[in-house]
This record gives sequence, C-alpha cells and structure tokens, in this order.
Amino acid sequence: MDVMTIFDAVITIFGVYMIGAALKMKKTGEISSAVITAEEIRKCKDKKGFIAFIYWKEALFGALIVLVGILGIINDQVVSLGAFNIVEMLVFLAAFLWFQSQLRRARERFL
Repeated sequence: MDVMTIFDAVITIFGVYMIGAALKMKKTGEISSAVITAEEIRKCKDKKGFIAFIYWKEALFGALIVLVGILGIINDQVVSLGAFNIVEMLVFLAAFLWFQSQLRRARERFL
C-alpha cells in the first residue's frame, strides 16, 4: 500500500465524517463543533438559520470529498487514470476553498 492510497482513504473517511456531521446537525438542531468552535457556537444569534444555511453545503462538500477519495483509491489500486493525483488535489483544494468561503459567509450572517 502506497502513501497515496492511505491519503485517499483518509480523504474518504473525512468526507464521510463531514456528511455525518451535517446530517447530525440538521437532525439535532445543534451546530457541530466540526464546523465552528464552541466559542463561536455560543455567540451564534440564529442557530436554526446557521444550520439551514450551512448543513447542505457541508454535506455536499463531504460527498465531493468522498467521491475524490474513492476515485483516488481506484486510481491507485485498480486502473491508472493518468495524472489523476494532480486533478484530485486541485478538486480537493477547490472544494475546500468553496466550503471555507461559505463558512465565512455563514459566520458574517449568523455570528
């Protein structure tokens, strides 16, 4: 097992965690500390609004990360998809930056 396979497995697990955290946040009505700090949670003016704004974006981010991780594992273990590792890193970075910008917007609106 090479380093990229381990990296892809970690990415996949991270994506599953993000999806789970988003769904739990929606179900319980409590903001996940995976998204913002406990101090920020206490300062939140509208928890329901924050959750409604961010939960589906967090779930989408997680799903994209799971997809990238699984495709990376397939690339490493089953069939080589060429320079997919570079594309994987770029997609991961773009998704991360998008989610961070959405999180910043949520902080500005609800904290």
